[in-house]
Amino acid sequence: MKKRNQIVTTAAIIVAIAVATSAFILFSAASSGTLTLEATDAPVAGVSHIYLTISGIELQGSGNTTSSFSSSSRQFDLLALVNVTQILGVSKLPTGNYSMIRFDVSSAVATIGGTNVTLAVPSGQVKVPISLQIKSGATTTVVLDITADMANISASYNLRPIVTVKSITGP
Repeated sequence: MKKRNQIVTTAAIIVAIAVATSAFILFSAASSGTLTLEATDAPVAGVSHIYLTISGIELQGSGNTTSSFSSSSRQFDLLALVNVTQILGVSKLPTGNYSMIRFDVSSAVATIGGTNVTLAVPSGQVKVPISLQIKSGATTTVVLDITADMANISASYNLRPIVTVKSITGP
């Protein structure tokens, strides 16, 4: 009889854990959405490459909260994105409204007239104002148009790209 009670108690605990786990998974899925972030660019006269290394991407939400989109470092040639779109990443984010995307740029190198030149990015960040809503269980795709022409590369080799939202698709 004692062994039977232990089996019933163990079975009840397993069922309770399974129910709690299922509720947690459903709640987690319901309180987040997916963001796909992509980038494209236009041709740049006089510059053949702009290699950017992004060390992190964050989104600023309501109440000045931040959500990390990505903390992994990635390098890409911005000018290889002429008339094409490259996915910068896909991430689950808490539902809500977001007003800014911040890219941490750890290095930038441009090839100008066949010579590589190290560029400085003031504050080490590129900030993109945006009006974006992440909805529960839905996927939103944002395509950013990054313009970095000679007007955005100063004589002191500071890079100040103009980043605009080309499109937002989703719910």
